[in-house]
Amino acid sequence: MDDNSQYRDLFFEETDEYLQTLNECLLQLEKEPNDTNVLNEIFRAAHTLKGMAATMGYSTMTKLTHSMENVFELFRKGISSINSDVISLIFKCLDKLSEIVEDLRDENYKEYDISNLLSELQNVSKGQASATPQVKNAKSEVVRNKLSDTDNMIIKSAQDKGFNVYDIIVVIESGCILKGARSYLVVNKLEQEGEITYTEPNTEKLEEGDFGDSFRLIYISKLSKDKVKEIINNIAEIERVDVQLIDDKISIATEQPHSEAIKESHVDNGEATKKQQHHTNQTIRVDLSKLDNFMNLVSELVIYRTRLEDLSDSQSSEIKEPLEHVARITSDLQDLVLKIRMEPVNIVFNRFPRMIRDLSKELNKKMELEIYGEDTELDRTVVSELGEPLIHLIRNAADHGIESVEERHTLGKPEEGLIKLSAHQEGNRVVITVSDDGKGIDPKAIRDSAERKGIDTKGLGEKDLIQLIFNQGFSTAKKVTNVSGRGVGMDVVKQKISSLGGSIEVISEINKGTSFVIKLPLTLSIIQALLVNIGKEIFAIPLGIIEKVVKIGKEEILKTHKSEVYIYRGRAIPVIRLNEKLSIESTDENNHIIITLLGNQYYGLIVDGLLGQQEIVIKKLTGILKTRKEYLGATILGNGDIILILDVGNLCSESVGEKVG
Repeated sequence: MDDNSQYRDLFFEETDEYLQTLNECLLQLEKEPNDTNVLNEIFRAAHTLKGMAATMGYSTMTKLTHSMENVFELFRKGISSINSDVISLIFKCLDKLSEIVEDLRDENYKEYDISNLLSELQNVSKGQASATPQVKNAKSEVVRNKLSDTDNMIIKSAQDKGFNVYDIIVVIESGCILKGARSYLVVNKLEQEGEITYTEPNTEKLEEGDFGDSFRLIYISKLSKDKVKEIINNIAEIERVDVQLIDDKISIATEQPHSEAIKESHVDNGEATKKQQHHTNQTIRVDLSKLDNFMNLVSELVIYRTRLEDLSDSQSSEIKEPLEHVARITSDLQDLVLKIRMEPVNIVFNRFPRMIRDLSKELNKKMELEIYGEDTELDRTVVSELGEPLIHLIRNAADHGIESVEERHTLGKPEEGLIKLSAHQEGNRVVITVSDDGKGIDPKAIRDSAERKGIDTKGLGEKDLIQLIFNQGFSTAKKVTNVSGRGVGMDVVKQKISSLGGSIEVISEINKGTSFVIKLPLTLSIIQALLVNIGKEIFAIPLGIIEKVVKIGKEEILKTHKSEVYIYRGRAIPVIRLNEKLSIESTDENNHIIITLLGNQYYGLIVDGLLGQQEIVIKKLTGILKTRKEYLGATILGNGDIILILDVGNLCSESVGEKVG
């Protein structure tokens, strides 16, 4: 184990990728069981995973992946039929592998009981063994147009002269390292007793070992079928040989062996392969800690650039030109490091098709998940935090949103419910939408539930009522299930989105469906902010959520029985006095109101003064400040002062919660 410790990180990275590949391909295979390319991809991923686990000495993983590989081999040969039960069994195996990998990652080495899984996999293998002869016969029908005219002429001439023509498929053991050497020995031994007119893949790739675990030959000889088999089986590491006599009425198989997909990808699409290889060579793995250090250094550079710009205002003009060049280079470097930190959201999205499949079986509902815009990129910090809220939203859509098959029939809807997950960029923000075509949110049910909990709903319209689902412990579910209904989740979703500097809104229509629209900043590292005075203190407010800044008089703030409001665009919006929320004594007339938009709700933040707009670097809070929801982080100004960045989302939601409660 110690000898392999240097490879642990690489092992875990690649294992995560292969497990994800297997999950995705199995879902695709369940929908398209005849897709040989997907089957080949599954087999290659499982085979590589087994080899990696064996190399690292993880015997439990090796045993399980080996048994899975046997089942995949039955799929590839067409011996075993692909059905939902077998796919579910493989998913259980993948879940166990993921569990083992997580324990190994935490250096928690323990024994696992996988006997039940191994037994089930073995039963699948044994149960399909009797189907082998029929399938072989079915696959041995062949078509002559696979060969060139010259090859066909040679075969016809040989048959006329009394020679036997054989279609041979040789399967090499999966653990074989020197595949090229084994294929060379097969070809060499056979050519001593006859002539090979056709190979698949071509001879060059055979010698290089550039194929899957099988290859194909057309062989002309006087030898009998049994003798040909004997010659090949006498060579080490040959798992199986299929030999079929070709006569005038039969020609070369249309249904290609599993190496055909490899042949197509390497030969027919040679240019695409070269391009892919070229692309791969341009990619390297970088440890995330190094990337974070890079980001921190660039952040420091931005801080000192700002300080130099402040100092240059009082200096001679000679320093301004080189400083402008430094500012431009710093900006370019900053843009570059932000791009490097970007990750596509499919890293998170890819886990949900499997989740929907499992929920569909658990809830006994028919559901389909459609994903759009999975290539949309976000800062890796945002992407890594996005999983939890999306899981809550999708599980709620499946449990509360999508109706049962009977209900959908009654409503005239298709049997299969549809959940959509989409992402797209909108300026310096990314919009993620989770929607379903289910029953929607009933404002009346929300009102009844709120009143039972003692929440005052007087004067609240339908849109305002729907927003109550984000209150802590709020749920309209009639019963608690394993999926949802405990009143935890939606408040967590809003808090998490707010902590990421984003917002969430709900759009719903009864019996039509519900959409949750999440808006997130592209990055949480370097942002544009408005610096404001609250009392004698300076704070920063992210510019992305600011709609407008207005200078107001005291008479423009209207008092209601519980709070204060400001009329904006003909609509009364809540007013939040930041000095009161932060327990800071105001030193001015509170004559500026900052209009912010969170979801579909406007808020007015009252501050004492404005200092201007500035690009700031977000630093994480530590210690006691880390627990304070009012702050998003801190930043360092050009003069070296440290100021706090306000979490407007949390400040506003807490104020509204106090008002409603």
